[in-house]
Amino acid sequence: MPISDVVVGNLTTLYLAAIAAVKVYGLASGRAFGGAFVIVVSTAMVGGVLVGTLIWDVSQKAAKAMAHDHHRRHAGDEVCNGGICWHGVAARSPVSQVQFRLPPHQHPQNLE
Repeated sequence: MPISDVVVGNLTTLYLAAIAAVKVYGLASGRAFGGAFVIVVSTAMVGGVLVGTLIWDVSQKAAKAMAHDHHRRHAGDEVCNGGICWHGVAARSPVSQVQFRLPPHQHPQNLE
């Protein structure tokens, strides 16, 4: 599961933790932050974490795709199934096993 999915699943917890962190920092530094400031800063913190995890997930997926593409070019594992060439990855996927069948043709005189 990508890290960003975990972050999105725990967004409320992260948001409350960010609010608590800003409040604790305010108490430790002897400052009293207003409610609007706390909301803006905690929202920015959670947004930064979310954007960071999205960037991490996309970069990992791109690195994996590049490594697989490099491997595929050298392995020559193109697979054609039913007239569709899956080029390696999708041939192992359940989606590549889907078969479509047309219903039998019926003449208009048989429809009555």
